[in-house]
Amino acid sequence: MQSYINHLLADITEACREQQPEAYSGAAGENDLESIERYFEEVERWLEHEPEHDFSYYCGLQIEQFPPVEQLTNEQMEAVSLAFEKLLFTWNIGVEMPEKLPVSRKYTLLVSVLEKKVAIVENGFETVEFCSYDPPSCPFDEWCTCKELGLKDQYDDDQEDVDPDSIPF
Repeated sequence: MQSYINHLLADITEACREQQPEAYSGAAGENDLESIERYFEEVERWLEHEPEHDFSYYCGLQIEQFPPVEQLTNEQMEAVSLAFEKLLFTWNIGVEMPEKLPVSRKYTLLVSVLEKKVAIVENGFETVEFCSYDPPSCPFDEWCTCKELGLKDQYDDDQEDVDPDSIPF
């Protein structure tokens, strides 16, 4: 399996986006006003339109290329996860996950990004969040950080009614 993982890591590296030019480039003859206009055009597109394609469309990787967790060691999952996060970074995509999340869960969630529709932006980052801030449906289970936001008490088993005024937001 390690031989396959080595090939997969090479495929992930190959799927990284080439270095993008800086948002403002004096060498390209672009002035500050042109740069700002391009930035706001991108923001408007992001606000007004849903992403058209999933991440797989952009990077060329398919979810089927990634072995199930049962076939991998923790070290292999960690290596693939690290390479995948670097891949996402080259496409200006970040992910929000708890630090103490087990590597098998992290690997599975990262690979699932291939099937998520994302906006590829040139200025800033698109962030993929897996948690909807609803602890019972959170994919992080006991590692969910939304419980630290004061939502934990809302879902305690021995609490029947929740006062809406007690929620911090």
